[in-house]
This record gives sequence, structure tokens and C-alpha cells, in this order.
Amino acid sequence: MLKSVRFFFLFLAIAGCIEPYEFKIHNPSPSLVVEAFLSDKSFNETLTYPSDGRYFTVKLSQTGHVTNTRPIPVRGAVIEMVTSDGETLTYTETEAGLYSLLYPDFKALPQVQYKVKIHTPDEHSYESSWEGLPYGEIPAMGDVNFTETESQVYVMESKRWVLRTKQVALVNVGVPENSGAEKIYYKWTFSPMWIYVAPLISQNDPVYRCWATDPNYLPFYVLQVDRAGGYKKDLFSFPTIRNERIFEKFSVLITQHAMTEAHYNFWKELKDQNEGGMLVDVPPYNLKTNFTSNTDDKPVSGYFGVTMEQATRWYFDRTQLSYPVENTLRADCLVVYGPGPPAEECLDCRFYSFGKATNVRPAWWQQ
Repeated sequence: MLKSVRFFFLFLAIAGCIEPYEFKIHNPSPSLVVEAFLSDKSFNETLTYPSDGRYFTVKLSQTGHVTNTRPIPVRGAVIEMVTSDGETLTYTETEAGLYSLLYPDFKALPQVQYKVKIHTPDEHSYESSWEGLPYGEIPAMGDVNFTETESQVYVMESKRWVLRTKQVALVNVGVPENSGAEKIYYKWTFSPMWIYVAPLISQNDPVYRCWATDPNYLPFYVLQVDRAGGYKKDLFSFPTIRNERIFEKFSVLITQHAMTEAHYNFWKELKDQNEGGMLVDVPPYNLKTNFTSNTDDKPVSGYFGVTMEQATRWYFDRTQLSYPVENTLRADCLVVYGPGPPAEECLDCRFYSFGKATNVRPAWWQQ
């Protein structure tokens, strides 16, 4: 029952946030959607963030006519990265429709241009424009901090919606002073992870403690055009009361990308197009793309960008707050909503219902 009750409240939260978005489709034909990126940090360098490491990828999917169904992964494509220095690297399909550059030391270099070439199983070919790192100096990424604040949310009480105040932590990053003459186009992305414990078993049991992730828990990205710097940029917030993610330890890998204006505008338009909705597998309809088709003018969407990347891993737990936060997991598991045993996640952390959980501790995790 614990799981069903929690899913009910999750449904209420989502239902209260999403509004329909209507837009006209200029070209309703099935389209190839490409998500591709490159940065100045190699796989081996991203291990030091610390993290599990990140290879450069290309994600391919095929849209049908505009419906509410998700795009279909494109399998079996041949994808290459070519450089203005004459180098060619081949991507490997590591998941359905996801292709990775499995070269641990490869990264974007200054004064070098890059292009992605795609050959799909239906004998069509596509390629991006030549792209390179943005010009200019990018200052070191600022410190990450949080402030205690409140937000207003509607909750269902006695069969009616009531406006209530909830306590939240608002996380920000310092944007350093920009002494250059050019604007800096920033994008931040977030990879959260937290410890979840199964409260009704022994602490010595191997399935008592897990490390959980959910890529949809925090915003997909945040953007900022910077002209002068010297301020704090709000990134995301999370509730502090009855939030099991912070009962033990909560961590977010915050990755900062500095990019070209055209690349930034793609992400800005995608965000504007889906304002009020969720950026989950949403095809970038109508947006400017730097991909072209070399065969029959087949429609293609998406963008290949090259960024200057920095990252920091931020840790948080409830003791950092100025007020006490009660761990309610055990009490929730012991509440009797009807006959039967407690939810599986109360006895085995691997069954945690709000993310993917493993009882194998990441090698880089802070003790």
C-alpha cells in the first residue's frame, strides 16, 4: 500500500503541473530526430568529477505523424565523427538507438572543427554542419550553495484542493565575473543520486541500503545568457519535509556547458515550445537544425553542438538545514492501510518505487 499511496501523490503533483501545449507542425512527415554533442572533456576526465564517466553519444529516433506516442529508436545506423584534421571515429550502438564514441581520451580541441555523419538502415544519409568550441575565455565554474525558502502548492484535502506552504531548499550556482567583451551562453544539467534505506530490515542486511537515481526528478536543464557575471543563478529546488531522498545523503552532479549562440537558441526554443509540459522524449518540431539530408530531402530535426564543459558534484543531507527533518520512512511502512504485508521497498531497497536502485555503492561516493 505504501507504494500505491506514494504514486497517488506523485500523480497529483504531475497533474497539477502539466498544461497542454498546442503548436502547428510545419512538416508533419515522419522525421529523423538527432541528439548529439561533443565537449572539451573526455570520458577519462569526467571520471574525476567524480562520476561513472560519460562518453559522447548520438541518439537517433524516428517520429511518426504527430501523436502522443514517443519516437521510435533507430537501430543499425552507421555514424561517424569526422574532424577538420582528417580524423574519422566510428560510433558503437550501445543501446537501442543510442550510439557512443568509445574512445576514453577523445575530446574537442580548440581550433578544430567537427561534423557528425549518419547513414540509416533505410539507405538515407544525413550530416551536421561543421561545429567547434565557442571562442573566448570561460571562467571557472562557481560554487554551489542552497537557501532555505518556501513554495505554495495545491494539495487535496477532504475532497477539495487547498493551497499549502511547503519548505524547500533552493540550489544555486555562482556565475563568476565575465571580464570579456562577449556574452557567455550557459546550460546546466543535473544528475541526482541519493541513498534509500529499507526501514524494516536489519542495517546489516545487504539490501538495507541502496543508491537510487531518477533522471526525471530534477529539471532537464537550465539556461542563462551572461553578460557581466558576479551573481547567483538559481538551478533547482526540492522539498525538505517527507522527502526520503534527503533522509540519508543526496547528491547531484551539476554539469555546466558554455556554447555558441546558435546552440543555445536551439535549447531555448525547445524549452519555450514545451513550457508548461515535460521535456521527456519531446521531438524538436519546427526548430532550426544544423543537420541536413543528403538523400531526397528527408526531414531531420535536432542539433549537434560542441561545448566547453565543467562540473561539480554537490552533496547534501538534512543536518545542513536550520530546522529538524524527521525520517518518516519507518512510520510510513508501519501504517496499516489494509490487510497484507508492507510494501516490498520496506524490506528490500532494490524495490524502491521512485527511481532505479542498486545496493552496489558507487566507487566515487562520498562516505
